[in-house]
Amino acid sequence: MNAQHDNAPLYRRFAELLHRTIGLDAASLGHSAIERAVDQRAAAWCADGHAEATLADYWEAAQCSPSMVQALIETVVVPETWFYRDADAFKALARLAHERLAERGNALPLRVLSLPCSTGEEPYTIAMTLLDSGIDAAQLRIDAMDISDRSLAVAQRAVYGRNSFRGNAFPFRDAHFTRTEDGWRLAPRVVDAVRFSRANLMQFDASSLGVYDFVFCRNVLIYFDRDAQQKALQALNSVLAENGTLFVGPAETGLLMRYGMQSAKIPLAFAFHRGAPEEAQLNSWHTAPLATAAALAMTRSQVPALAPPRVFSAQPFAWPDPVARTPFNGVTPFTPRDSVAPYMRETSTPAPPPAHNPLSPAANAARDTLKAAHALADAGRLAEAATAINAYLEHHAPHADAFYLLGVLADANGDANLARSQYRKALYLDPQHAEALAHLATLLELEGDRDGARLLMQRVSRAQGAQRG
Repeated sequence: MNAQHDNAPLYRRFAELLHRTIGLDAASLGHSAIERAVDQRAAAWCADGHAEATLADYWEAAQCSPSMVQALIETVVVPETWFYRDADAFKALARLAHERLAERGNALPLRVLSLPCSTGEEPYTIAMTLLDSGIDAAQLRIDAMDISDRSLAVAQRAVYGRNSFRGNAFPFRDAHFTRTEDGWRLAPRVVDAVRFSRANLMQFDASSLGVYDFVFCRNVLIYFDRDAQQKALQALNSVLAENGTLFVGPAETGLLMRYGMQSAKIPLAFAFHRGAPEEAQLNSWHTAPLATAAALAMTRSQVPALAPPRVFSAQPFAWPDPVARTPFNGVTPFTPRDSVAPYMRETSTPAPPPAHNPLSPAANAARDTLKAAHALADAGRLAEAATAINAYLEHHAPHADAFYLLGVLADANGDANLARSQYRKALYLDPQHAEALAHLATLLELEGDRDGARLLMQRVSRAQGAQRG
């Protein structure tokens, strides 16, 4: 392709095209990432019989070719997801699904939508969760949709590599997958429970779908600008059944509150219902005042970046489960959930005790206290959880995870000032505490400090890279 002196105007046109087509806000992704994707597709087009073409020629050709636009979308969209991501959402789903069936006497099947579904890990997790909870496949209809044909092909093949399994214990994999030469193949019983199709939130035909009891739309809305967010939420609202539940990503809780949605008050599930009529006129989708905090944004997984790294994803920028951070004063930092394998089926056989416990007494005390506080928060007993943590801190050395959890509890109570203070204390003790960085970034974003939020999320990216390295 012949080089041009300045292709910036053409790159802006491609960014505008992607915004119109898939709702992508170029500022949230970074213009250089779009430029790289455009250059990659343009080079492939030139190599396919257009050797003397310019970037302007590629632009003109793309205007007349939906397949070329789709190829560009496929280049920009890079899946990043895994099974049982944000596990508490699926625990909440199982409980709410049984309640829903009991309310209507099993008369109608449960309808669940996963959009965007990426390469299938999320909808298949939904299927495993509900089947393992005792719900018969005949009582389920799970629809999974994505804009990427490539991702849908991977999902329908239902063979996954190790990147789809995060953590270190996988009883669900032992129960539902078979080892093959090229990965792990999902059992037909689970595969058959999910129906895949192509859909675009910006061109969503809600009228043909009916309504869903549960809708999963996680970690994509934050990559839209305000107009695209409103359009997407209108579409999601139109397919959400009365008293239905919408699950979003951790960093999207404040956004849902801005649009009048009401938290389901399940601290780690990031679940929402329609707001009461006196609280929000949801049908008109007027933007409510900014929420004072990202309520209930409690997570042990990383939050996707507001200032992402290199590519936009159908299920964008999911950070891997945290690995051990550098100890503070000899105390190994605590991860709120001891088990990262979110297998939903209960068992009456207790796990064998570990052969030895390498943690110090102080680390054990922190782990046990924070685990108990986490359980209280799960049960909605937020004040008791905060009291337990504060009591621990009165008699022990400061602990980054303790202050982080106090910040989360303050978030859940809508106290943004206290939450901000607690997150900053956690970061004083552990400057690379990715969860505290991400939640503080969410607060800044909700308060309108997008630049500050972006800088914090860049620190998340660096911290995560250091952990992986």
